Amino acid sequence: MNLPKIILLSILFFVANLSAITSIKASSDKEDNKITRVVALTSLSADLLNYISNESLLGVPGSSLLKNNNDFSNKTIISSGRMPPNLEKIINLKPELVIGSKGFHDKTLKSLENLGVKTLSVRITNFNDLEKLSSDIQILLDKKIKLDLENVIPNCYNLDKDVKTKKGKELLVLVSSKPILSPNSKSWAGNLINRFGYINLTSELDSKSQFKGYVNLSPEWVISSKPSNLIIINTPGSNDSQYKQMSIWNDLPAVTNKKVFPFDYYGLINAGSLNSINKACQKLSSI
Repeated sequence: MNLPKIILLSILFFVANLSAITSIKASSDKEDNKITRVVALTSLSADLLNYISNESLLGVPGSSLLKNNNDFSNKTIISSGRMPPNLEKIINLKPELVIGSKGFHDKTLKSLENLGVKTLSVRITNFNDLEKLSSDIQILLDKKIKLDLENVIPNCYNLDKDVKTKKGKELLVLVSSKPILSPNSKSWAGNLINRFGYINLTSELDSKSQFKGYVNLSPEWVISSKPSNLIIINTPGSNDSQYKQMSIWNDLPAVTNKKVFPFDYYGLINAGSLNSINKACQKLSSI
């Protein structure tokens, strides 16, 4: 297996196990206390906490999505890349709540639970999950002034006009070329596309892939689907060339008619951050 494929498989494993909800496990002696010390193991939960209660956020992942944001400059970095979080760093921060991704952070969260730390294990596969995660954090932190996601990611709301103009418009989304993977309705990407009224050509296909919410496609199926609009995903470390090298590339109507739309991995495939989500919604609106 070559290196790009290994990287892709690692990324999609993380997405398949990403981020709502949720299971909450807690120590019994702090149930009635207001939570003021939180560590976020994912960039999305860190971003939400930044809006909800930056002063309560102590530790964040070493994500490229956060590093250029001054709001996180004084936070402790508790992980790097796809490496497991540093348990010692987390414990030294004396958190009252740690938020992690279900599946990806299970071992870390279990260790913290054994030490009496409250944990929130989350998985986000649709927009309702995102809204629930935001609400759950606000409830746990006992915040009286609620975060209105519509003000933070406005491109993802008030979509009546978009749904009306996009309704019936077909899309095929390619996440990778080797193997050819596409999201169905049980993925974050599939749900976001449906939110805009598009018809996702792989929406109702059963996933036989090891990645929940993603479908393995044959070159023959892709050609037979005759996609009039094509979204291609540039995963970290890749670019458009992987798709253009496919033997079927020039046989696709979307390519012939110049209806190919490159999207960033963050926002559409991996929610990543609120800014990434808002950008993805903006691009979906413009197709």
